[in-house]
Amino acid sequence: MTRAKVRIVDGDDAGIEKELPETGQCVIGRRSSCDLVLRIDSVSREHCRIEAKDGAYWLYDNGSSNGTLLNGLRIEKAKLVHGDVITLDKITLEYLEDSDVHASREMIREFVVQKRPEQEQTYTTNNSLIGKTLKHYKVLSVVGEGGMALVYKARDERNGQIVALKVLKRGETVDQENLQRFLKEFKTGSKLNHPNIMQVYEIGEVEGTYFIAMEYINGSSLQEILDEKGRLSQEGTFKIGIQVAKALEFAFSQRIIHRDIKPENILISREGEVKITDLGLAKELKKYVSINITKTGEGIGTLHYMSPEQVESTRDVDQRADIYSLGATLYECLCGQPPFDEVGVWKFVEAINEKPPPNLNDRVPNLHPAVWPVIQRALAKRPEERQQTPSELRQDLERLLDLVVQARSKSPAG
Repeated sequence: MTRAKVRIVDGDDAGIEKELPETGQCVIGRRSSCDLVLRIDSVSREHCRIEAKDGAYWLYDNGSSNGTLLNGLRIEKAKLVHGDVITLDKITLEYLEDSDVHASREMIREFVVQKRPEQEQTYTTNNSLIGKTLKHYKVLSVVGEGGMALVYKARDERNGQIVALKVLKRGETVDQENLQRFLKEFKTGSKLNHPNIMQVYEIGEVEGTYFIAMEYINGSSLQEILDEKGRLSQEGTFKIGIQVAKALEFAFSQRIIHRDIKPENILISREGEVKITDLGLAKELKKYVSINITKTGEGIGTLHYMSPEQVESTRDVDQRADIYSLGATLYECLCGQPPFDEVGVWKFVEAINEKPPPNLNDRVPNLHPAVWPVIQRALAKRPEERQQTPSELRQDLERLLDLVVQARSKSPAG
């Protein structure tokens, strides 16, 4: 049984933690006999309980007056996962599993892993927003950091919904180039309402601090999953790829190209839903590429997935650049490494432009014979030799998934 605890996030008792028993239950409420006592009148006497059951912890509402919310949704019963946010009216609790007991665990679908972060993370920017309110969003904790922004977990005080707040970093002044990209990310994201694209709610500014409120995904990035598992099964790879292709298909129908598809920008929820994020490059590709590949050490993560025409900052790109990037991502999912992994920016660029990607059949044991031709086509140097639309690639991946499933069902082990 994994050791776990709940921690009070806000209020007078913020920081108090309660270890959960390996058997039995932990009752939470304002009654003095509760295992975790919350000193606030709006919490019911025995508001909710957490029970150890079947090797996991389950949250139950005890018929409370104001309800028990899990990640913003009112529940009667739910299985808890590390990082879950429990809201009891005006009190917020966070469910945390011991990071020393198993580094990660598989979630509902075989390719989804909830990677547990270190409990004491240090970020390069002062986490001074924790506990403060931006507009109507109460900032709860830091969940990630990028080059130009920090991402916080926050609660919408109007309805209790848990959201992700992407907050633009700033020093004495706000970097105007980053601000323009930030505004463009919101403008682009607000146009795209699709199950496989992270939903963008609103943009705001409070005393010079700019933020975007977005859908909160309780899960892992594909990069974290690959870091943990090394590589994925063929079936898991195609399930992810199909959902990403659907997102690109919808974006393309709205005349929007992502231009930065990579494992880091693909999120997978604990329910197995795949969503793409980070739309900040959708309209500024040439400028971004020319800046990053001329700065030592920058842009390498993106270069792993860049098409030849995208590396060339003087040439236009279209939806086929996204197809290449998704092909490179799926290549890495299948074998555990990207198509090219050269040392040095310009050697990398040369490989992308000139070298054929290594044959997946040489890197993946028992690869279905239909797989490599599809991935190889997506990685073609010339855009006109690739699948021409996300729809075409999605159809190829759906066909591969059917073939792999059929082959498994016919095998002696299946």
